[in-house]
Amino acid sequence: MKIRTLLGSSLLLIACQGGWGQLHPDAPWPSLGRDYGNTRKTFLGAPTNGSLRWQYTSGGRTFSSPVVGPGGIIYFGSSSGVVAINPNGTLRWRNWTGNYSTAWSAPAIGADGTLYIIANPQDAILLAINASDGSLRWSLYLGGTNVRSSPAIGPDGRIYVTNGEISSTSYTGGYLYCINPDGTIAWRLYLDTEANGIPAFDSNGNIYVGSARHLNAISPSGTFLWRYPVFYPVQGTVAFENNRLFFTSWDAVLRCVNLSGTLEWQAVVGGVMEAGIAIDDNRLYVGSHAGEMRRYSTQGVLNWRASVGSVNSHPAVGSDGTIYLIANRGWTLYALNSQNGLTRWAYSLSLRTQYSSPAIGADGTVYVLEASTRLLAFGPLSGALQGRASLEGWSGSYEGLPVLVEFYQDGELKYEMETTLDHEGNFELDDTPVGEHEVKVRIHRSLRASVPNVHLEDGQIPEVQVYLNNGDFNGDNMVDDTDLLIVLMLFGEYAPEYDITGDDYVDDQELLIVLFNFGATGD
Repeated sequence: MKIRTLLGSSLLLIACQGGWGQLHPDAPWPSLGRDYGNTRKTFLGAPTNGSLRWQYTSGGRTFSSPVVGPGGIIYFGSSSGVVAINPNGTLRWRNWTGNYSTAWSAPAIGADGTLYIIANPQDAILLAINASDGSLRWSLYLGGTNVRSSPAIGPDGRIYVTNGEISSTSYTGGYLYCINPDGTIAWRLYLDTEANGIPAFDSNGNIYVGSARHLNAISPSGTFLWRYPVFYPVQGTVAFENNRLFFTSWDAVLRCVNLSGTLEWQAVVGGVMEAGIAIDDNRLYVGSHAGEMRRYSTQGVLNWRASVGSVNSHPAVGSDGTIYLIANRGWTLYALNSQNGLTRWAYSLSLRTQYSSPAIGADGTVYVLEASTRLLAFGPLSGALQGRASLEGWSGSYEGLPVLVEFYQDGELKYEMETTLDHEGNFELDDTPVGEHEVKVRIHRSLRASVPNVHLEDGQIPEVQVYLNNGDFNGDNMVDDTDLLIVLMLFGEYAPEYDITGDDYVDDQELLIVLFNFGATGD
């Protein structure tokens, strides 16, 4: 272990020698941008349906965003330190970071298992933490005020971080730092009076990062290649794909420039844009304070726009193309169809969460961190369910009878699936939601029956058994005069579709069941 004083700072830091390494190759979402190009797109996992798999509240407040490391462990910062959560929603460790807040920074995970995060945003410190147990490896004083950036790890294995604004009493802000994995400074470069951008990297290791009035292109040795003037803050991630750069700004304009710094196109989005974009298959997704999420082609053509309320954070793209974003001024998590912008599902957050951005795990679980430090895990469609049903008055084979299975959470329908019964009344479902649900079952013309507290999880197959009251001919979950009228109209006829006893006829058996159950309702 060594004690160092760097760049004239009086702050002592602890550093240990470490090997060179890039973003962790086994981490499904190792940084805010997810990859060196900040595409925020994953190719892993199954689709989601909006069911809550689990939740964990660590305490404190946060504007951080979660990242997902090897083994599915989730990491985030908060006002009470850095937190690691196991993939089943239990606490793995908490690092109190010497009473320094890490509430604004998203971590980044290096290939050697080191987690980098910014602490104390009003006089910033970069922390290097052992991701396995939360122990401190080293810390480095950065300075600056209102630091809202997050570390990025370059393809050369070095850590790149901006350090916020210049204050009236300190001129330490406005820099981009390049830091070796052992905690020594390789170089730093002054960008502007404010620098809260998160860099992207090209295949040559060049760095592209925003500042108060520019998009900056910087060589790996720390010299400017070019600067594109914007005259408004460029914050959040810069995105790189196919040798072009895409970035947003506070002037409400989305821009595309080439690697020579020449503007290729620009689009007026309307409203301040504090965060970056997501990229998927030559499509750009961007939100703003104007209350819309938009999709543009990488040629600048507007494809669609969806009214979702003010957006302050970065979208994420799932393996099936679903767009996940926190919008509605931080009150709602949306899952949007990437083809047309229509809402697939939405979830109301309990506390306004403006700046946190979703992350996606290897199995497709979407992680969202509320401002209250409540971490929400929205599971993929990867569960399974077995069931056995008995239908009142049915005397024939159950083979081929249709089954409707609905999955509820907190009284809200989250998903529904259809299948058929076998001869004995059994059914099986794959790719169900995960998490705890109330499961409701309806067979043929029955009333619904419910089974509460069914815990569905990948690798587990719970079984439900239901006895179903009969006689709901019109599917309104009630046996009433409409059902009686249907029986009377079809009485004596061969009508397998309306038979509820297994003999293919509507006769006195159907009439007795409807009269016996008249006024009954399902669960």
